[in-house]
Amino acid sequence: MTVEIAIKAVWTATGLAIVWLAWTLGVGTIDEPGPGMMSVGLGALIAVVGASQLFALVAARHPAETEPWTRTGVLRVAAVVVLLAVYVALFESVGFLITTFVLLTVLFGALAGIRWGWAILLGAALTAANYGLFKMVLGTQLPAGIFG
Repeated sequence: MTVEIAIKAVWTATGLAIVWLAWTLGVGTIDEPGPGMMSVGLGALIAVVGASQLFALVAARHPAETEPWTRTGVLRVAAVVVLLAVYVALFESVGFLITTFVLLTVLFGALAGIRWGWAILLGAALTAANYGLFKMVLGTQLPAGIFG
C-alpha cells in the first residue's frame, strides 16, 4: 500500500508541476487562449485525479490487498509503450488512418482481451470518429501517409 500511496502522490505532484510550468507560458483568455491554456487544464485534471485517488486510498478502512506490480501488469504496460512508440514512428509515413486503426485494434484485441472481430470493428469505428472530429469538424491537418 505504501507504493500505491507514493504513486498517487507523484501523480498529484506531477499535475501541479504541469499547472505551474504551463502557467508561466501564459494562459490567455477564452477568446484568445495562450500557449499554456490546455496544459494548465490537463495538469489540473491530473492533479485532481491523483489527489482524489490518494485521498480514497488513505481514507479506505480496508485497502485492497492487491499487488500492483505483477509481471503481467508490467509486461502489458511495456507492450503499450512499445506500441505507442511504433505508432509515433510510423504516423507521418504511413498516415493517420492506418496507424490509428492498427494501434486501436491491437490494443483492444491483444491487450484488452476483446474478441478480434469486435476489436476490428471498434478500431475502425473509433478511427473513423477521430478522423471525423479532427479532420472534418476541427479542420486539423492529419498525415495522409500512403494515401497522400
